[in-house]
Amino acid sequence: MGTRFTGDSKDPEVNVTAWCLLVVVILAVFARLGTKYHIFHRLTSDDFLVVLSSVFYIAQVVTLSLAVASGYGTHKQDVSDSDFEQVMKVRFSLTDILLHQAEKCLQNLWAASLLYIASLCFSKLSMVLFTLRLSPAAKDHRLGKIVASVVIIWTLVALLGTAFQCGVPRGWDFWDGKCINMEAWHYFVCLSNMATEALILTQAFFLIYGIHASFKKRLVFAGIFLPRIFVIGSIIVQLPLIHPASSSHDPSYDICDISVIEEVVQCLSIVTACWGQLKPFLTWLKLEGRLEVITNENTYNLQDSKSQFRSRERKTSTPDYGIAREPLVVSVTRDWEVDSQSSQTHIIHENQHPWMGEGSEPTIEGGRQSLDRGR
Repeated sequence: MGTRFTGDSKDPEVNVTAWCLLVVVILAVFARLGTKYHIFHRLTSDDFLVVLSSVFYIAQVVTLSLAVASGYGTHKQDVSDSDFEQVMKVRFSLTDILLHQAEKCLQNLWAASLLYIASLCFSKLSMVLFTLRLSPAAKDHRLGKIVASVVIIWTLVALLGTAFQCGVPRGWDFWDGKCINMEAWHYFVCLSNMATEALILTQAFFLIYGIHASFKKRLVFAGIFLPRIFVIGSIIVQLPLIHPASSSHDPSYDICDISVIEEVVQCLSIVTACWGQLKPFLTWLKLEGRLEVITNENTYNLQDSKSQFRSRERKTSTPDYGIAREPLVVSVTRDWEVDSQSSQTHIIHENQHPWMGEGSEPTIEGGRQSLDRGR
């Protein structure tokens, strides 16, 4: 065991930070789910994605604590050889942490580092899906799908690269194994992580740009997404720590700073994904007519009571976001019929099929029977 809670150990720094932030995440997720269910009486797929992200986060915190119990956070010379091997294993193993055989490690590659990436993936996808469903416009849907695809590709690359960064069968051995350039790899993961966050913000601001509203209302709407900047800020803080940790001769002690920042990144990623679905914002969206109900297809149904999305609606035929229309009623009086040149005067009726959009061609009916019904 390492020397715990002394001035020459980072055990408390890692453990206390991880567990405190985990409490924050759990409270944020429960607040989001409770608010959503209270207002709409159901949950949507973006809610389940953020729950899945939280599950991976919990597993990552537990894994990190097990690493601390094996000596992570103390100086290498204070950790026995068996404990140090266990420290490295526990960063890459969740279920078989008591096994010391190297050949078992490949069965347990879902590790603290892998769980970190998986947690980020699902919190990002939750944010992308929520933003996508706020707009009925086809171009916003295309952009959302592109951003989601980039996030998934980033996740797969990061998972595979991290899992096999030191080859087979000792992919977990970042100290004695034959690894890739660890410094370059960590820079790549961080910078590409920032790039995906920038894409998520870009998707949100494209949505805000298309809203026909006052600057004040746009600013309130932007407040749903702006906190995501803190995720980028925490990743920036992580960048200068990569070089010292990669070149360290005391990894069980020096890498702890990166682990702490990773906990902060995960926490902010999940909390900001929940931020826009807390009661003040959901209530504001309903009052502004932008968020009315959730349909059976787990999508948000937008209402355009103030014609703020009208120009965007004409560009899509997505039924989940259809705006209810009042039927066109034409009243015909006897005087009007007498004054008309022909009793065969045509009456235009708007087709009211729910699957047809505003651009549908009107149908024309003629005949005396229509006029008779008008009487």
